[in-house]
Amino acid sequence: MTAVLYVAARAPRPGFAKTRLGQAIGHPQANLLYAAFVRDVAARLADAPVPVGWYVTPEDAWDDLAALVYRPGQAGPPPGPVLIQGPGGWAARQQALFAGAPGRGERRTVLIASDSPQLTLDPILEAFALLERHDLVLGPVDDGGYYLVGMRGPYPVLGGVAMSTHTVLHEIVARATRLGLSVALVAQTFDVDEAGDLARLAALVAERDDLPATRSALERLGLLAPSEDDAPALSV
Repeated sequence: MTAVLYVAARAPRPGFAKTRLGQAIGHPQANLLYAAFVRDVAARLADAPVPVGWYVTPEDAWDDLAALVYRPGQAGPPPGPVLIQGPGGWAARQQALFAGAPGRGERRTVLIASDSPQLTLDPILEAFALLERHDLVLGPVDDGGYYLVGMRGPYPVLGGVAMSTHTVLHEIVARATRLGLSVALVAQTFDVDEAGDLARLAALVAERDDLPATRSALERLGLLAPSEDDAPALSV
């Protein structure tokens, strides 16, 4: 495998996934939403032209995530590599994924977050194309972070970076520049970390038909008016 996409995912367990959002709307409610995000992201990536792996935490996370990733009735091995994130902060765990890429036979590796359910394939495929001529690709989010990071080498640009700050993307770009690496950006979007992000998400869901699980979860939480064609209820 020379090009692999990984999705960073946490086990959908109340109080473990989407904790900041859970503090605002309740942990069971935030977990319901997060499980829906994973389901919609996985469905969209099922047709990706590159292998799709999952970068999960904790060690037994796949036991819970598999039911969200597979299509109904689907069976067999995982759709791509399932790797455990291991110990350390999020910056160190991301760096570890890229450090291991050469040993896995990967020449272009892209990692995306699982809390931007609206993410389409276009910026992901653009990231892989950009890695043909750039060392590092980032997908910015509105709060100064990023939803996508891709590299074509195990460059030490992530370890030690303070995550969840408004300057994290800027710091990574600055590190890469000091190392003489070329950097490219793909389209900016948003992630769903706080209650204030839900109105923006609901507006998108009302306009799109490729977010059925997220729509169902928002409706169940009273954050979106039920549609005439309700999506099936989620079970988590």
